[in-house]
Amino acid sequence: MKIYTFPRSRSLRVLWTLEELGVDYETVKVDMFSDKPKAKSPHSRGKVPFMVDGDVSIEETFAICHYLCHKFPNENFYPSDIKEQSIIESYISFALTDLESPIWNLLKQLVFVPEEKRVLPLVDYFKTESENVTKQFKFDENNEWVTGDNFTLADIFLSHTLLWARLCHISLKPAFNDYIDRATSRSSYMQAQENNNL
Repeated sequence: MKIYTFPRSRSLRVLWTLEELGVDYETVKVDMFSDKPKAKSPHSRGKVPFMVDGDVSIEETFAICHYLCHKFPNENFYPSDIKEQSIIESYISFALTDLESPIWNLLKQLVFVPEEKRVLPLVDYFKTESENVTKQFKFDENNEWVTGDNFTLADIFLSHTLLWARLCHISLKPAFNDYIDRATSRSSYMQAQENNNL
């Protein structure tokens, strides 16, 4: 199994999923910003992540993770029960839409756009939107993870997006910071992070 990656990108989520599932893989680091790249992503829009598994090729983060969860079933990480799946996927849907949209746009301005080219009204707008949506996010703080006692695919998408919010200096509740710390202390995260940045 081959995963096309780029440091500090969503490809980390795929590698993290693979580490949680205990699946062997190899990575190909894509030269995203090079005029003469040594490695290009086969993604139809040149993005990462992209997965090749034998004769199966999949682009887009959630589609890849969804495929992996079905190919390598793990009841704790992604249950087979349709009701439990729907709870996990509702959190993922929130992470990929309402939560990620303003945070990712703010992160792009602060990290990927040179300071002299940043659009300050956009920075202010996305910061306000990021603060508003993180305040809307709720989960039972008595649970270790968002759906209960088990770390699931939802936790990868949510904690990684909240980590981006932290990097953008968005004020987060102590419970969210504790949640991010628990997630990123997992050996699966640390190994995925190392492999994603190779």
